[in-house]
Amino acid sequence: MKSRFAGIAQVALAACTWGTWSLFLRPAHLSPWHASPIVFVVIAVVGLAISVTEPKAKWDRRAVVLLLLLSVFDVLNVVTFFLAIERTTVAVATLTHYLAPVLVALAAPFVDGRRVRGTLPAAFVALTGLTLVLAPWEPGHLGGDVVLGALFGATSAVAYAVNVFVVVRLAPAIGSARAVGWHAVIGVLLLVPLVALGGAPHFTPSAVALVAAGGALPGTIASWLFARGAQLIGGARASVLAYLEPVVAVAVGMFAFGEPVSPWALLGGALILGAGVFVTLPRAPGAER
Repeated sequence: MKSRFAGIAQVALAACTWGTWSLFLRPAHLSPWHASPIVFVVIAVVGLAISVTEPKAKWDRRAVVLLLLLSVFDVLNVVTFFLAIERTTVAVATLTHYLAPVLVALAAPFVDGRRVRGTLPAAFVALTGLTLVLAPWEPGHLGGDVVLGALFGATSAVAYAVNVFVVVRLAPAIGSARAVGWHAVIGVLLLVPLVALGGAPHFTPSAVALVAAGGALPGTIASWLFARGAQLIGGARASVLAYLEPVVAVAVGMFAFGEPVSPWALLGGALILGAGVFVTLPRAPGAER
């Protein structure tokens, strides 16, 4: 029971920290193609530093393949999510990114062979809440940049969903922090050839420091906590509890960037929190299989 609640706490804290990404990215004014390698460098350094506290890794062919998959899909996840934040509002970017937990909940019985009763209804309740936060029926909410940003966010959702299943298999073999650190090393190697896509870089010390701080907090520490927590409570439950991220992200958009929040958004936030709490409650025997 203690391990269950420890997992819940770790995933919840990770999700809340992920919700602060825009605080590090928008003020830096760097292209996602320039910001992403900085983030991955910091993740590599911090993750590998933490990994010295973990037991010795069990490297084999399966672990190497999983690490490569984690690296490729996380590069896709990060770059497209950063592009979404650049193109549209925090709410739209986060909503489309959070198609991922629905995808995870749908796939979990087939990938994990594990079904928690109520997970799918909870995921769709949470998605309904996110739709209320977005309020696409409001005038001016869906412009060209919004559509493109939503496409980037949906792409990041697919990549994130894949990695939920990858990390719960890789972390027990090599350690959560080691997985976070080494996948970032590979990620940097994948990203460096793509830097030119962002045009001429305009690095300043303050911009680099902001993005690096993002790499350390929502990038590394939160990912490490999520990986540890997901091992304890399972991928499906962790993915729905991670809906705390958009609640925090919308609040950041409102207070830091002046993005309006309507009564619809408040109702949506309540649904999101309710769904997250529901899937973390203890189940009667036989409710989880």
